Amino acid sequence: MQLGTTYICVEDMEKSLAFYKTLLQREPVEQNGSRWATFACGNCLSLYNKRFDEELIKTEPASHFNQAYLEDFRRDTGPKQNNQVIFNFETEDLAAEYARLRALKIGELSDLMYVNVHMPYWYFNIKDPDGNLLEITGKYPPKP
Repeated sequence: MQLGTTYICVEDMEKSLAFYKTLLQREPVEQNGSRWATFACGNCLSLYNKRFDEELIKTEPASHFNQAYLEDFRRDTGPKQNNQVIFNFETEDLAAEYARLRALKIGELSDLMYVNVHMPYWYFNIKDPDGNLLEITGKYPPKP
């Protein structure tokens, strides 16, 4: 079995379509009016166990995470609504992508976050028009 398509339910197709066209820098490969649009943008599905980080933070926070990640991790965001899945996108130059999305102001951006559990990992989050959390990761040279 393989994953065919991941659907993101949206409230305002026009607004969401504009957001994802801008974020992904591409047009949909298929579109059926305002019912659905499909983008070709990768094919991986990963599982993330938040409790693993929770336990590691209790014992070794400074050696694995930067302050921005710890603050974001501990932030009480209230009950989850439409964000039971985190969509992870990869880019070649994380700093350039962060600057591009900050300039475009298409969604709420987090700070750049650093995690080093299995390997050094830099990322930031952006929210889409429906509040879905999108994780953007990629090459980022600075050390924490």
